[in-house]
Amino acid sequence: GQGLSLDSRKVPGFSWMKPFLSARDLVYIGLRDVDPGEHIILKTLGIQYFSMRDIDRMGIQRVMEVTLDHLLARKQRPIHLSFDIDAFDPSLAPATGTPVNGGLTYREGIYVTEEIHNTGLLSVMDVVEVNPTLGATPEAVEATTSLAVDVIASALGQTREGAHIAFPKIPEPKEDTELRL
Repeated sequence: GQGLSLDSRKVPGFSWMKPFLSARDLVYIGLRDVDPGEHIILKTLGIQYFSMRDIDRMGIQRVMEVTLDHLLARKQRPIHLSFDIDAFDPSLAPATGTPVNGGLTYREGIYVTEEIHNTGLLSVMDVVEVNPTLGATPEAVEATTSLAVDVIASALGQTREGAHIAFPKIPEPKEDTELRL
């Protein structure tokens, strides 16, 4: 596939490295406030991305369908999820370095991680841009760190539906059982 254009063999001290990540192995979700240089990189390398406008237009479910089709079309491979907490709207994650209005809702962000978990292919995860020193109040820090924990937990299988116990069948009440309120 098309590798990143930077050849590590030409960078002093990195001649031992071989490029292994193709631009088509990347997907960005929830972009906003992309600077001109970043836009050129995305377009030049053909990196799949979805802006917040795309999410508004398509819905997060369709964005994730296209994302996973794109990543897994050639073959099922491990997924590395790098989740920037500032992808969320700053009202949800204020303790971050680059807050930009109009980010993901709680439901959209958690849906992303749930869908990645459901592939069974998550192998590596990092959550970045959580910066408690930038929280204006203890509540801002708590909101951001709690959100980061929710992102991690849902990527690892925590559901919003609650715990489920598998019953082979619905238990029948005993005839002599008296219902007391």
